[in-house]
Amino acid sequence: MLKASPATSNCQAIFGRREHVLLGVSPFNGRFCDAYIARLVAWAHASAEDFDVLLPGVEQASWILEAVGESRPQAKARKEVARRRRAVEAALEAYAPERRVAVHDFGDFADNPHYLGLRDEVDRAFATDEGFRRACLAMSRQAVGSRLRTVRGPDARVDDHQAAAAVRYVLDELPYVLDGATVLGIEETLMVYHRPWPLWDRIAQGEFPLKVSPRQGFLVLHDC
Repeated sequence: MLKASPATSNCQAIFGRREHVLLGVSPFNGRFCDAYIARLVAWAHASAEDFDVLLPGVEQASWILEAVGESRPQAKARKEVARRRRAVEAALEAYAPERRVAVHDFGDFADNPHYLGLRDEVDRAFATDEGFRRACLAMSRQAVGSRLRTVRGPDARVDDHQAAAAVRYVLDELPYVLDGATVLGIEETLMVYHRPWPLWDRIAQGEFPLKVSPRQGFLVLHDC
């Protein structure tokens, strides 16, 4: 069973209305095996009137592999993203066949004016705010570390160069957690992930020169 933990009181209010959730799926995180993706889709089907799924694009996924130093990063990223997409589609067919659920990747909104505006705000904050830059690099370190430990063993450590090489992945994802509702063209949504996003929490608390839309929330799913 999965238990939902909204990050703030506003997130709780959004979740209480049960209008929409956005399921974040990561291609290089072992948590997102086929069985867990099926549980995630089943939970969303039972918990919200509508939901979509968000995957990174092949380009963004390849940045993780490049940072780790893997060969043929584009080909491997394409394979892994496609594998997760197939798992999502199989879960949708099994648990929500009557739903019309969109499976997006980051590139689907590359020309979306609101996404581009948010992405510009993220870039400015990264360039001008040292604390925000360090927080983004910490998130990048976490993302790279998951893949690095898979290929080099549990004691592998991410260095500063690797974190910097992949930080674009974090920057490209941020607009979806700042105001994914407007990007998607819906009234409100919650980004759903399997663990907290400390960076989102710090933005929501007003620590950095970015704002989370009141129409946007974050929700963590825990095993219970």
